[in-house]
Amino acid sequence: MFNKLVASEGRKNTGFWSPKNMVISGILHLVLVGGLLAAGVSAEQRRQKSEELVDFVEVEEEKPKEPEPEKPKEPEPPPPEPEPEAPPPVIKGTQTLLPPEEPPPTIAPPSANEQAVNEEDFSGQGPEGGVAKGVESGVAQSTVEREAPADEGTYELSAVEELPRPTNGADFQRQLARNYPPLLRDAGVTGTVQVRFRVLEDGRVDAESIQITSSTHEQFNDPTSRAVRALRFRPAKVNGRPVKVWVEQPIQWTVSR
Repeated sequence: MFNKLVASEGRKNTGFWSPKNMVISGILHLVLVGGLLAAGVSAEQRRQKSEELVDFVEVEEEKPKEPEPEKPKEPEPPPPEPEPEAPPPVIKGTQTLLPPEEPPPTIAPPSANEQAVNEEDFSGQGPEGGVAKGVESGVAQSTVEREAPADEGTYELSAVEELPRPTNGADFQRQLARNYPPLLRDAGVTGTVQVRFRVLEDGRVDAESIQITSSTHEQFNDPTSRAVRALRFRPAKVNGRPVKVWVEQPIQWTVSR
C-alpha cells in the first residue's frame, strides 16, 4: 500500500547554507558594506568641511605709530615799547642867543617847519635856559636842544596875517543836526558851547587839542567835540607860509523848525 517509505524520501535542506539564509546573509553584507562606505564618505566629508572652515588669516602686526612732530611754538609777542617820558618842564627865565663863530655868506629863508620864536623868551630876565612861561621848579634847557611841547609854535589868531577859513561848513552843520542829543532836541532845548582847538598847517583840527571852555548844557559837550574833529580849514598863514593857530569860537545848538 505504501510504495515509498518515509525514510526513503529526500531530506529537505534546512542547514545554515540554505538558500534563504544565503539571501539574508547577502542582504546583511550589502547593508554592512554600504554602511561602512557611507560612514567612510561621511567622515571624509566632515574632514574636508573641517579643513574648509579652518582658514588661516595672516594678521599684520600693527606698527607703533610714529610720534607726531611737535608744532613749533608761536613766537611770543614782543614786549610793549616803553612810552617816551615827557620832557621835564623848563624853568622860568630867559634864553640866550649865541652868534655864529663865522657869519654865513647868505641868510637862508625861514623854513615852514621851524618853530616860531617867542620874543618873551629872550627878555634877559631870570636864569638862562628858561622861558617866559616856565615854572619855578623847572630845569634850565636850551630851546634849540629840548623837545618842544605840542602847543609851542602855535599862533594866536591876533598874530597871523591870514585867518583860517572853514571849507566844509555845510558838513559841519549836518554833523550837529545828526548828533543833537535826542532828549534836548525833543524838549526844544537849545544851547551854546565855547570850544578852543588848534588848526594845523594842513587845515586839519588837532583832535587832542579840543577843549570845552564853557557850555550851557553838558550833554552838548561830546557832540560838539565830535563835530569839531571833522572840521577842515584853509590854514592860517604868516609871511605866506601855513602855521598852526589857536581857534576859539562858540558852537550854537538850535532846534530846526
